[in-house]
Amino acid sequence: MARLYVLANVATAWCLALVLLAAFAAQFLSGEPPCPLCLMQRIAMMMAALGPLSVLVASARGALSSREIAVGASIAILASLLGACIATRQVLLHILPGDPGFGAPMLGYHLYTWCLVVFVCTILAAALQLCGLTWFQGQAQGAPAIARVTALLLGLVIVGNILSVIAEAGFAWHLPDNPTRYLLF
Repeated sequence: MARLYVLANVATAWCLALVLLAAFAAQFLSGEPPCPLCLMQRIAMMMAALGPLSVLVASARGALSSREIAVGASIAILASLLGACIATRQVLLHILPGDPGFGAPMLGYHLYTWCLVVFVCTILAAALQLCGLTWFQGQAQGAPAIARVTALLLGLVIVGNILSVIAEAGFAWHLPDNPTRYLLF
């Protein structure tokens, strides 16, 4: 049962990391710096990723317990609720017919729409983990290699996003609504 929780958190972490990497691709390959709402969604997604990351770290230590899973799922749910509110706000800003939205669409939808979908799926995944805690038997085990690789990838993506936000914001307290350049450089 513990391995199932590890794999569920690996899948959640990979989904969050892939969306953050897609945001990186849009930012650097397409030359589209994120708007302030996009930055807040990224921050919320990084906070949501800390939930699965905490479960993976606990599993690597061999101390995976129902408490660790509950804390990780709670972190993911709270951060995803915040992110879903921010993403919903941005979707509603661009909901009128004829509004081109912010940034280029990826696979038919804008990144903020994908973020909303990912936040809702993260909430559902974490809620399912909490529902399954009744059947969890706390078994101490080491994390499989994929859990360690996932934790490393997620850590690198989080650090990269933090550096990207610092590069865009510089030392300013106010970002323009439609950024066109990096304020640090």
